[in-house]
Amino acid sequence: MSKKIQDNNLLYNILCPLVQYATRCHYHHFTVRGLDNLPADGAYIIAPCHQQALMEPLAVLCFAPKPPVFLARADLFAKPTLRAILTFLRIMPVYRIRDGKSSLGKNQAIFDQSRDVLLDGYPLCLMAEGRHNNRHHLLPFGKGMFRIAGETQQRLGDHPLYIVPTGIDFDDYERPYSNLVVNIGRPIPVKPFMEAYLADEPVALNQMRDALAEALSPLMLDIRDNDRYDAIYILCNRLNRDYRRRRGLRNTAWNRFLMRQQIARDVESGKLNIEDHRGLQEEHWPLAATLAAVLLLAAVAAAVVAVPLVRWVALFCLLCYPLPFLPTHLIVKKKVADPQFRSSFNFGVRFALSILYAIVIGIVMAATGGAWMGRLADIGAWWGLVAVAWVFVGARLAAPTVCFLRSTAANCRYWLRRLLSR
Repeated sequence: MSKKIQDNNLLYNILCPLVQYATRCHYHHFTVRGLDNLPADGAYIIAPCHQQALMEPLAVLCFAPKPPVFLARADLFAKPTLRAILTFLRIMPVYRIRDGKSSLGKNQAIFDQSRDVLLDGYPLCLMAEGRHNNRHHLLPFGKGMFRIAGETQQRLGDHPLYIVPTGIDFDDYERPYSNLVVNIGRPIPVKPFMEAYLADEPVALNQMRDALAEALSPLMLDIRDNDRYDAIYILCNRLNRDYRRRRGLRNTAWNRFLMRQQIARDVESGKLNIEDHRGLQEEHWPLAATLAAVLLLAAVAAAVVAVPLVRWVALFCLLCYPLPFLPTHLIVKKKVADPQFRSSFNFGVRFALSILYAIVIGIVMAATGGAWMGRLADIGAWWGLVAVAWVFVGARLAAPTVCFLRSTAANCRYWLRRLLSR
Protein backbone atom coordinates (compact mmCIF):
# COMPACT_ATOMS: atom_id res chain seq x y z
CA MET A 1 0.00 0.00 0.00
CA SER A 2 1.46 3.37 -1.05
CA LYS A 3 2.18 5.94 1.62
CA LYS A 4 -0.38 8.72 1.87
CA ILE A 5 0.76 12.33 1.96
CA GLN A 6 -0.85 12.82 5.40
CA ASP A 7 0.80 9.74 6.96
CA ASN A 8 3.13 10.15 9.91
CA ASN A 9 6.69 11.21 9.01
CA LEU A 10 9.41 11.47 11.66
CA LEU A 11 11.49 14.12 9.89
CA TYR A 12 8.37 16.21 9.22
CA ASN A 13 7.42 15.92 12.90
CA ILE A 14 10.86 17.25 13.88
CA LEU A 15 10.90 20.14 11.42
CA CYS A 16 7.27 21.22 11.84
CA PRO A 17 7.68 22.75 15.35
CA LEU A 18 10.83 24.56 14.18
CA VAL A 19 8.97 26.06 11.22
CA GLN A 20 6.05 27.05 13.45
CA TYR A 21 8.42 28.73 15.91
CA ALA A 22 10.29 30.49 13.10
CA THR A 23 7.02 31.71 11.57
CA ARG A 24 5.91 33.29 14.84
CA CYS A 25 9.35 34.86 15.28
CA HIS A 26 9.15 36.27 11.74
CA TYR A 27 6.40 38.62 12.92
CA HIS A 28 6.35 41.21 15.66
CA HIS A 29 2.80 40.26 16.64
CA PHE A 30 1.21 37.02 15.47
CA THR A 31 -2.46 37.29 16.48
CA VAL A 32 -5.01 34.50 16.03
CA ARG A 33 -8.71 35.03 16.77
CA GLY A 34 -11.55 32.54 16.41
CA LEU A 35 -9.79 29.26 17.20
CA ASP A 36 -13.00 28.04 18.83
CA ASN A 37 -14.61 28.20 15.36
CA LEU A 38 -12.56 25.23 14.16
CA PRO A 39 -15.08 22.34 14.05
CA ALA A 40 -14.77 19.61 16.64
CA ASP A 41 -17.52 17.40 15.21
CA GLY A 42 -16.41 16.85 11.63
CA ALA A 43 -13.87 17.20 8.86
CA TYR A 44 -13.07 20.65 7.53
CA ILE A 45 -11.41 22.61 4.75
CA ILE A 46 -9.55 25.77 5.79
CA ALA A 47 -10.15 28.49 3.20
CA PRO A 48 -7.88 31.54 3.73
CA CYS A 49 -7.60 34.63 1.58
CA HIS A 50 -4.37 34.71 -0.41
CA GLN A 51 -2.06 37.74 -0.63
CA GLN A 52 1.37 36.13 -0.16
CA ALA A 53 2.86 33.02 -1.73
CA LEU A 54 3.72 30.78 1.24
CA MET A 55 3.09 32.99 4.26
CA GLU A 56 -0.64 32.16 4.53
CA PRO A 57 0.06 28.40 4.51
CA LEU A 58 2.69 28.96 7.20
CA ALA A 59 0.15 30.92 9.24
CA VAL A 60 -2.36 28.06 8.87
CA LEU A 61 0.34 25.58 9.92
CA CYS A 62 0.78 27.55 13.15
CA PHE A 63 -2.85 27.37 14.30
CA ALA A 64 -4.21 24.11 12.86
CA PRO A 65 -4.54 21.44 15.58
CA LYS A 66 -3.28 18.79 13.13
CA PRO A 67 -0.73 19.38 10.35
CA PRO A 68 -2.86 20.29 7.33
CA VAL A 69 -2.37 19.19 3.75
CA PHE A 70 -2.19 22.03 1.21
CA LEU A 71 -2.98 22.40 -2.46
CA ALA A 72 -0.77 24.67 -4.59
CA ARG A 73 -0.52 25.55 -8.27
CA ALA A 74 0.93 22.73 -10.36
CA ASP A 75 3.70 24.72 -12.07
CA LEU A 76 5.60 24.79 -8.77
CA PHE A 77 5.98 21.01 -9.10
CA ALA A 78 7.62 21.06 -12.54
CA LYS A 79 11.10 20.07 -11.33
CA PRO A 80 11.47 16.65 -9.64
CA THR A 81 13.48 18.08 -6.73
CA LEU A 82 10.86 20.73 -6.00
CA ARG A 83 8.10 18.14 -6.34
CA ALA A 84 9.83 15.93 -3.75
CA ILE A 85 10.30 18.86 -1.34
CA LEU A 86 6.70 20.09 -1.71
CA THR A 87 5.30 16.59 -1.30
CA PHE A 88 7.38 16.17 1.87
CA LEU A 89 5.85 19.45 3.10
CA ARG A 90 2.37 17.95 2.51
CA ILE A 91 1.59 20.09 -0.50
CA MET A 92 -0.22 18.62 -3.53
CA PRO A 93 -0.49 20.14 -7.03
CA VAL A 94 -3.72 21.42 -8.49
CA TYR A 95 -3.89 21.98 -12.25
CA ARG A 96 -5.38 25.03 -13.97
CA ILE A 97 -6.34 25.73 -17.55
CA ARG A 98 -3.10 27.66 -18.04
CA ASP A 99 -1.21 24.40 -17.32
CA GLY A 100 -2.79 22.96 -20.47
CA LYS A 101 -6.28 21.63 -21.05
CA SER A 102 -5.03 18.04 -21.08
CA SER A 103 -3.55 18.42 -17.59
CA LEU A 104 -6.95 19.19 -16.03
CA GLY A 105 -7.73 15.47 -16.04
CA LYS A 106 -4.98 14.97 -13.43
CA ASN A 107 -7.06 16.93 -10.93
CA GLN A 108 -9.38 13.99 -10.34
CA ALA A 109 -6.56 12.02 -8.71
CA ILE A 110 -5.73 15.08 -6.59
CA PHE A 111 -9.38 15.44 -5.58
CA ASP A 112 -9.41 11.76 -4.58
CA GLN A 113 -6.33 12.26 -2.40
CA SER A 114 -7.91 15.38 -0.91
CA ARG A 115 -10.97 13.37 0.09
CA ASP A 116 -8.68 10.80 1.73
CA VAL A 117 -7.01 13.56 3.74
CA LEU A 118 -10.37 14.77 5.06
CA LEU A 119 -11.66 11.26 5.67
CA ASP A 120 -8.54 10.51 7.73
CA GLY A 121 -9.34 13.49 9.98
CA TYR A 122 -6.71 15.94 8.75
CA PRO A 123 -7.60 19.49 7.70
CA LEU A 124 -7.22 20.39 4.06
CA CYS A 125 -6.15 23.94 3.20
CA LEU A 126 -6.98 25.54 -0.13
CA MET A 127 -6.47 29.19 -0.97
CA ALA A 128 -10.00 30.20 -1.91
CA GLU A 129 -8.94 32.64 -4.63
CA GLY A 130 -6.63 30.18 -6.35
CA ARG A 131 -3.97 32.85 -6.94
CA HIS A 132 -2.23 35.38 -4.76
CA ASN A 133 -2.92 39.07 -4.85
CA ASN A 134 -0.75 42.00 -3.75
CA ARG A 135 -3.72 44.00 -2.52
CA HIS A 136 -6.01 43.80 0.48
CA HIS A 137 -8.83 42.73 -1.76
CA LEU A 138 -10.77 39.48 -2.19
CA LEU A 139 -10.47 37.97 -5.67
CA PRO A 140 -13.06 35.74 -7.39
CA PHE A 141 -13.00 32.06 -6.40
CA GLY A 142 -12.41 28.97 -8.50
CA LYS A 143 -14.64 25.92 -8.14
CA GLY A 144 -12.09 23.23 -7.26
CA MET A 145 -12.52 23.60 -3.50
CA PHE A 146 -16.28 23.25 -3.76
CA ARG A 147 -16.05 20.17 -5.98
CA ILE A 148 -13.82 18.55 -3.36
CA ALA A 149 -16.28 19.59 -0.67
CA GLY A 150 -19.29 18.14 -2.51
CA GLU A 151 -17.58 14.85 -3.42
CA THR A 152 -16.22 14.43 0.12
CA GLN A 153 -19.57 15.13 1.75
CA GLN A 154 -21.07 12.42 -0.46
CA ARG A 155 -18.53 9.95 0.89
CA LEU A 156 -18.99 11.12 4.49
CA GLY A 157 -22.75 10.63 4.44
CA ASP A 158 -24.22 11.95 7.70
CA HIS A 159 -20.80 12.88 9.08
CA PRO A 160 -20.45 16.66 8.64
CA LEU A 161 -17.92 18.49 6.51
CA TYR A 162 -17.24 22.21 6.92
CA ILE A 163 -15.50 25.00 5.03
CA VAL A 164 -13.78 27.38 7.47
CA PRO A 165 -13.38 30.96 6.11
CA THR A 166 -10.13 32.47 7.37
CA GLY A 167 -9.08 36.08 6.97
CA ILE A 168 -5.33 36.78 7.09
CA ASP A 169 -4.00 40.32 7.24
CA PHE A 170 -0.40 41.55 6.85
CA ASP A 171 0.36 45.15 7.70
CA ASP A 172 3.52 44.94 5.58
CA TYR A 173 3.97 42.41 2.79
CA GLU A 174 7.75 42.34 2.49
CA ARG A 175 9.55 43.51 5.62
CA PRO A 176 10.21 40.99 8.41
CA TYR A 177 8.94 41.73 11.92
CA SER A 178 5.71 43.27 10.70
CA ASN A 179 2.35 42.13 12.16
CA LEU A 180 0.06 39.31 11.11
CA VAL A 181 -3.58 38.83 12.10
CA VAL A 182 -5.48 35.57 11.55
CA ASN A 183 -9.26 35.88 11.83
CA ILE A 184 -11.06 32.51 11.75
CA GLY A 185 -14.75 32.72 10.96
CA ARG A 186 -17.74 30.48 11.67
CA PRO A 187 -17.58 27.22 9.71
CA ILE A 188 -19.90 26.77 6.75
CA PRO A 189 -21.53 23.30 6.77
CA VAL A 190 -21.57 21.59 3.37
CA LYS A 191 -24.56 19.30 4.04
CA PRO A 192 -27.21 22.02 3.41
CA PHE A 193 -25.90 22.35 -0.16
CA MET A 194 -26.04 18.62 -0.92
CA GLU A 195 -29.63 18.47 -2.16
CA ALA A 196 -28.82 21.10 -4.78
CA TYR A 197 -25.46 19.40 -5.45
CA LEU A 198 -27.11 16.08 -6.30
CA ALA A 199 -29.75 17.77 -8.46
CA ASP A 200 -27.57 20.33 -10.28
CA GLU A 201 -23.86 20.38 -9.37
CA PRO A 202 -22.90 23.73 -11.01
CA VAL A 203 -25.70 25.53 -9.16
CA ALA A 204 -24.60 24.06 -5.84
CA LEU A 205 -20.96 24.97 -6.47
CA ASN A 206 -21.99 28.58 -7.12
CA GLN A 207 -24.06 28.61 -3.94
CA MET A 208 -21.09 27.37 -1.89
CA ARG A 209 -18.83 29.90 -3.57
CA ASP A 210 -21.20 32.77 -2.77
CA ALA A 211 -21.58 31.61 0.84
CA LEU A 212 -17.81 31.53 1.32
CA ALA A 213 -17.29 34.94 -0.30
CA GLU A 214 -19.97 36.45 1.96
CA ALA A 215 -18.35 34.90 5.04
CA LEU A 216 -14.71 35.63 4.15
CA SER A 217 -14.91 39.27 3.13
CA PRO A 218 -15.76 40.59 6.65
CA LEU A 219 -12.86 38.58 8.14
CA MET A 220 -10.17 40.47 6.21
CA LEU A 221 -9.34 43.95 4.99
CA ASP A 222 -11.30 43.85 1.75
CA ILE A 223 -10.95 47.17 -0.10
CA ARG A 224 -13.39 46.87 -2.98
CA ASP A 225 -12.74 50.24 -4.62
CA ASN A 226 -9.95 49.44 -7.08
CA ASP A 227 -9.75 52.96 -8.49
CA ARG A 228 -9.05 54.54 -5.10
CA TYR A 229 -7.32 51.56 -3.51
CA ASP A 230 -3.96 53.24 -2.77
CA ALA A 231 -5.55 56.35 -1.26
CA ILE A 232 -7.90 54.26 0.90
CA TYR A 233 -5.10 52.03 2.18
CA ILE A 234 -2.94 55.03 3.09
CA LEU A 235 -5.89 56.51 4.97
CA CYS A 236 -6.45 53.18 6.77
CA ASN A 237 -3.04 53.60 8.37
CA ARG A 238 -2.88 57.36 8.85
CA LEU A 239 -6.30 57.67 10.49
CA ASN A 240 -5.84 54.53 12.55
CA ARG A 241 -4.68 56.17 15.77
CA ASP A 242 -7.53 58.69 15.69
CA TYR A 243 -10.11 55.92 15.21
CA ARG A 244 -8.62 53.87 18.06
CA ARG A 245 -8.58 56.82 20.43
CA ARG A 246 -12.19 57.73 19.72
CA ARG A 247 -13.20 54.16 20.63
CA GLY A 248 -10.86 53.83 23.60
CA LEU A 249 -8.91 50.97 22.00
CA ARG A 250 -5.32 50.09 22.85
CA ASN A 251 -2.61 50.10 20.19
CA THR A 252 -2.55 46.38 19.33
CA ALA A 253 -2.22 44.56 16.01
CA TRP A 254 -5.81 43.31 16.32
CA ASN A 255 -7.25 46.78 17.03
CA ARG A 256 -5.25 48.33 14.19
CA PHE A 257 -6.66 45.67 11.86
CA LEU A 258 -10.23 46.35 13.04
CA MET A 259 -9.79 50.08 12.52
CA ARG A 260 -8.35 49.57 9.02
CA GLN A 261 -11.51 47.63 8.23
CA GLN A 262 -13.71 50.37 9.68
CA ILE A 263 -11.91 53.18 7.85
CA ALA A 264 -12.20 51.32 4.53
CA ARG A 265 -15.94 50.77 5.13
CA ASP A 266 -16.44 54.43 6.02
CA VAL A 267 -14.71 55.60 2.83
CA GLU A 268 -16.59 53.18 0.59
CA SER A 269 -19.94 54.03 2.19
CA GLY A 270 -19.34 57.78 1.81
CA LYS A 271 -19.08 58.55 5.55
CA LEU A 272 -15.43 59.52 5.15
CA ASN A 273 -14.09 61.75 2.38
CA ILE A 274 -10.55 61.06 1.23
CA GLU A 275 -10.10 64.64 0.01
CA ASP A 276 -10.68 65.97 3.53
CA HIS A 277 -7.59 64.10 4.77
CA ARG A 278 -5.07 64.72 2.01
CA GLY A 279 -1.65 65.46 3.48
CA LEU A 280 -2.46 63.77 6.79
CA GLN A 281 0.77 62.87 8.61
CA GLU A 282 1.75 59.31 9.43
CA GLU A 283 1.14 58.05 12.95
CA HIS A 284 4.03 59.03 15.23
CA TRP A 285 5.09 59.08 18.87
CA PRO A 286 4.82 62.23 20.99
CA LEU A 287 8.06 64.20 21.24
CA ALA A 288 8.52 63.20 24.91
CA ALA A 289 8.26 59.48 24.07
CA THR A 290 10.75 59.90 21.22
CA LEU A 291 13.24 61.65 23.52
CA ALA A 292 12.77 58.95 26.18
CA ALA A 293 13.54 56.24 23.62
CA VAL A 294 16.68 58.07 22.48
CA LEU A 295 17.85 58.48 26.09
CA LEU A 296 17.24 54.79 26.77
CA LEU A 297 19.31 53.76 23.76
CA ALA A 298 22.05 56.19 24.78
CA ALA A 299 22.10 54.70 28.29
CA VAL A 300 22.36 51.16 26.90
CA ALA A 301 25.19 52.20 24.56
CA ALA A 302 27.04 53.87 27.46
CA ALA A 303 26.64 50.74 29.59
CA VAL A 304 28.03 48.57 26.78
CA VAL A 305 31.07 50.84 26.47
CA ALA A 306 31.72 51.40 30.18
CA VAL A 307 30.74 48.12 31.90
CA PRO A 308 32.79 45.04 30.91
CA LEU A 309 30.11 42.51 31.88
CA VAL A 310 27.42 44.31 29.87
CA ARG A 311 29.82 44.58 26.93
CA TRP A 312 30.61 40.85 26.99
CA VAL A 313 26.94 39.92 27.24
CA ALA A 314 26.07 42.21 24.34
CA LEU A 315 28.87 40.82 22.18
CA PHE A 316 27.89 37.26 23.02
CA CYS A 317 24.25 37.91 22.11
CA LEU A 318 25.24 39.59 18.85
CA LEU A 319 27.70 36.83 17.98
CA CYS A 320 25.14 34.08 18.59
CA TYR A 321 22.33 35.73 16.62
CA PRO A 322 23.29 38.58 14.25
CA LEU A 323 20.53 37.79 11.70
CA PRO A 324 18.03 40.47 12.85
CA PHE A 325 20.45 43.13 11.65
CA LEU A 326 21.04 41.59 8.23
CA PRO A 327 18.87 43.33 5.58
CA THR A 328 17.95 40.09 3.82
CA HIS A 329 14.65 41.57 2.63
CA LEU A 330 16.58 44.13 0.56
CA ILE A 331 18.67 41.39 -1.06
CA VAL A 332 15.55 39.33 -1.82
CA LYS A 333 13.85 42.42 -3.26
CA LYS A 334 16.62 42.72 -5.87
CA LYS A 335 16.59 39.03 -6.75
CA VAL A 336 12.85 38.19 -6.72
CA ALA A 337 10.72 39.99 -9.29
CA ASP A 338 7.29 38.91 -7.99
CA PRO A 339 6.49 40.99 -4.84
CA GLN A 340 4.17 38.28 -3.50
CA PHE A 341 7.07 35.81 -3.32
CA ARG A 342 9.56 38.11 -1.59
CA SER A 343 8.38 37.60 1.96
CA SER A 344 8.30 33.82 1.43
CA PHE A 345 11.84 33.77 0.02
CA ASN A 346 13.01 36.06 2.81
CA PHE A 347 11.50 33.76 5.43
CA GLY A 348 13.15 30.74 3.80
CA VAL A 349 16.54 32.45 3.68
CA ARG A 350 16.36 33.56 7.32
CA PHE A 351 15.09 30.16 8.50
CA ALA A 352 17.89 28.30 6.68
CA LEU A 353 20.53 30.76 7.91
CA SER A 354 19.24 30.45 11.48
CA ILE A 355 19.48 26.64 11.45
CA LEU A 356 22.92 26.70 9.81
CA TYR A 357 24.19 29.41 12.15
CA ALA A 358 22.91 27.56 15.23
CA ILE A 359 24.90 24.49 14.19
CA VAL A 360 28.07 26.47 13.42
CA ILE A 361 28.04 28.65 16.54
CA GLY A 362 27.24 25.63 18.71
CA ILE A 363 30.23 23.71 17.37
CA VAL A 364 32.57 26.73 17.61
CA MET A 365 31.57 27.57 21.18
CA ALA A 366 31.75 23.93 22.28
CA ALA A 367 35.18 23.47 20.67
CA THR A 368 36.64 26.63 22.22
CA GLY A 369 34.90 26.15 25.55
CA GLY A 370 33.97 29.80 25.50
CA ALA A 371 37.61 30.71 26.09
CA TRP A 372 37.14 34.22 24.74
CA MET A 373 34.53 34.86 27.47
CA GLY A 374 37.23 35.34 30.10
CA ARG A 375 35.87 34.70 33.59
CA LEU A 376 32.65 33.31 32.14
CA ALA A 377 34.51 30.40 30.45
CA ASP A 378 34.26 28.02 33.40
CA ILE A 379 31.44 25.92 31.94
CA GLY A 380 33.69 24.82 29.07
CA ALA A 381 32.04 22.92 26.21
CA TRP A 382 28.60 23.64 27.66
CA TRP A 383 28.95 27.02 25.99
CA GLY A 384 27.93 25.24 22.78
CA LEU A 385 24.47 24.50 24.18
CA VAL A 386 24.22 28.00 25.61
CA ALA A 387 24.98 29.47 22.18
CA VAL A 388 22.38 27.27 20.43
CA ALA A 389 19.79 28.11 23.09
CA TRP A 390 20.44 31.80 22.57
CA VAL A 391 19.68 31.45 18.86
CA PHE A 392 16.11 30.49 19.85
CA VAL A 393 15.88 33.19 22.52
CA GLY A 394 17.40 35.78 20.20
CA ALA A 395 14.94 34.88 17.45
CA ARG A 396 12.08 35.57 19.83
CA LEU A 397 13.53 38.88 21.03
CA ALA A 398 14.52 40.04 17.55
CA ALA A 399 11.11 41.37 16.50
CA PRO A 400 10.46 43.70 19.48
CA THR A 401 14.10 44.87 19.43
CA VAL A 402 14.22 45.63 15.70
CA CYS A 403 10.75 47.21 15.73
CA PHE A 404 11.72 49.45 18.65
CA LEU A 405 14.86 50.58 16.81
CA ARG A 406 12.94 51.17 13.57
CA SER A 407 10.20 53.12 15.34
CA THR A 408 12.72 55.23 17.24
CA ALA A 409 14.58 56.05 14.01
CA ALA A 410 11.35 56.87 12.15
CA ASN A 411 10.08 59.13 14.92
CA CYS A 412 13.44 60.87 15.21
CA ARG A 413 13.28 61.62 11.48
CA TYR A 414 9.71 62.87 11.85
CA TRP A 415 10.49 65.28 14.67
CA LEU A 416 13.73 66.41 13.02
CA ARG A 417 11.79 67.33 9.87
CA ARG A 418 9.22 69.18 11.99
CA LEU A 419 11.93 71.16 13.77
CA LEU A 420 13.83 71.98 10.58
CA SER A 421 10.68 73.11 8.76
CA ARG A 422 9.94 75.82 11.30
